[in-house]
Amino acid sequence: MSKKLLIPLSLALVLTLVVGGVALAQGVGPKAEKAVQAAKVARAVGAVRPLGGFGADWATFDAVAGALKLTPAQLFEQLHSGMTLQKIATAQGVDMQAVKDAVKAARETKATAAIQKALDNGKITQEQADWMRKGLDNGWRWPPRLLKRR
Repeated sequence: MSKKLLIPLSLALVLTLVVGGVALAQGVGPKAEKAVQAAKVARAVGAVRPLGGFGADWATFDAVAGALKLTPAQLFEQLHSGMTLQKIATAQGVDMQAVKDAVKAARETKATAAIQKALDNGKITQEQADWMRKGLDNGWRWPPRLLKRR
């Protein structure tokens, strides 16, 4: 690339960064606020992911909150204040195994419902459904999207 072309491109890049920085520094608009709030919700739901595998969702989040003797809103607030699930459990006097068991039960309920729905919709056979349920009993986990492929 020639020096004559490199200098104007560099200046354009710097100008773009400066203008973009000024625009961001002026505040967050309503759409950006909604995006930030959605990211916070996603992060809170994602906080249950370390408890294992796929399928962190609202049912799982609610199960964690219940096991911790909190409302989902209270759990959400504590997670956003920087606390970890372990710290929250300790503060609530709850053993982490109880939280893990609640997550496992919520996920098994969801997986069982997904298997039944796939069977009812003809996406899997009874034999496949039985095999999947047996897998759940053995502790196997798979993403719910697996049931949607057929």
